[in-house]
Amino acid sequence: MDSNKNNEREISQQVLHEDDSNDDLWKAAEKRNIMESLSLSYTERFKIMMRLMRIEHMLSRAKITHKKMP
Repeated sequence: MDSNKNNEREISQQVLHEDDSNDDLWKAAEKRNIMESLSLSYTERFKIMMRLMRIEHMLSRAKITHKKMP
């Protein structure tokens, strides 16, 4: 990701209100995350998806064992 993009978004990320409402902060963060996700290239999306698929495969094959403590 370009460092210039981060600098442009820094100002818009600082949404503060006096009524201590976190809803606006959550909505701003959600919107920011969606915009960042949409700006990814197909290669970056593919790499993220492959990483998630490998993690899912590893977790699906995991076995939980319990050994009695001496």
